[in-house]
Amino acid sequence: MTAIGKLLAVLTLVVGLGILTWSVGIYVSRPGWFEKAPDGGIDKGNNPVSFDQVKVEAEALTRSAAVAGEAWGKHLKLLEEREKYRVARKAAYAERLRWALKGNPNDKIDKDNPKSPGKGFYEPVVDPASKLYDLTTVAGIPKGKAVLGTDGSPLPGLDGLLDSLVGDVTAMQELNKQIMDGRKEYDKIGVQVAATEVRAVKMGVIRDSVQAELFFLSTFEVNVFETRETVFRRERQLRSSLKVLGITDP
Repeated sequence: MTAIGKLLAVLTLVVGLGILTWSVGIYVSRPGWFEKAPDGGIDKGNNPVSFDQVKVEAEALTRSAAVAGEAWGKHLKLLEEREKYRVARKAAYAERLRWALKGNPNDKIDKDNPKSPGKGFYEPVVDPASKLYDLTTVAGIPKGKAVLGTDGSPLPGLDGLLDSLVGDVTAMQELNKQIMDGRKEYDKIGVQVAATEVRAVKMGVIRDSVQAELFFLSTFEVNVFETRETVFRRERQLRSSLKVLGITDP
């Protein structure tokens, strides 16, 4: 038993020395969990190794998160306002496009005619605040002046221009048809005029011959009574013929 007791005592001593060595090593190389954070803070890329450093890092991150949250809220509000502004301008541009096609129903070219087409195009006006085109309207009428056509009248929408073009083409076709009919009538009247001129020339020849014969008979004297009566009757017939031809006092 004495030998066993001695062995146990030696083993106890050895174990105690080992525990003592381990305790000294742990004490010497203990972690700095409870050390204070350095005054300069923690450099980027380094992890905190103490509770105090973790607390300082957490507070810094909390402040950064608060600042980021505030900035995010401001930018979110600004983004929402910009989005509303974009949607409003998109709707305004869509309305301008409808005017360019159909005309502005709130701004008639002829105010006294309800069926008059609306003005389709307006001059752009720049907003000095935003440096963008001012798309605002007053009672449905924009600030820019209406674009005028070559005739000095405001241009209607594209559909109105097409209708006007179709109407002009139809009117031109009708006028061209009237011109062709007029030319045919002119040619027809020309033929009649030519025939009338030929007839007038012939009638002039007949009149000259009749007048010559009348002059001859007016100075002709006969001694026979019957011949005289025949000549007088022939003279009366010639005078009647000349009256028919337009000679009032043959």
